[in-house]
Amino acid sequence: MEITTADQAKEIIKKWLEENHHKLTEIKDENASFHFEIDYPLGSLKRQRILQPKDFPGLVVILNGVAIANEHKEKLKTMNEQDKDAFYAEIRNALIFLQNSYDMNLDDNGVTHQVQFSYEFYYDGLTKTKLYEGLLLNHRSLLYIITKFNDEFGIPAQAKTDTVGTA
Repeated sequence: MEITTADQAKEIIKKWLEENHHKLTEIKDENASFHFEIDYPLGSLKRQRILQPKDFPGLVVILNGVAIANEHKEKLKTMNEQDKDAFYAEIRNALIFLQNSYDMNLDDNGVTHQVQFSYEFYYDGLTKTKLYEGLLLNHRSLLYIITKFNDEFGIPAQAKTDTVGTA
């Protein structure tokens, strides 16, 4: 079946997510034709969003992200510029050729507060496989960031008791 409308895309995506037993919440969003929040991986506390922005007909976007732990932000503040730039360069080099996109939200001091990932495709590429490839790639990218920050700065005290394991 060729998918040409937001309603068709919404229904098929919802069907696939429900078939795979994801907890699905529809988000009211005036800027999107549809906007879902789901648990991914299945049954975890981690969340991803799947939406169709009204300003970009035919586009489906999968989003997730991670907030940087306060302990990590404090350590970033104390890093000299050269070391901070090298740390960020390692991250950029690891992520640049992946099929998803990322955005590191930095403050005026060059301290990362959160990292967001997006995977985009159009209706002509909408398959269950493509949907789950996007979810998996975003999840792996998130895990990379958590691991990278934990390796560089140590596991934050909150994460040691947090089953979610956020950075």
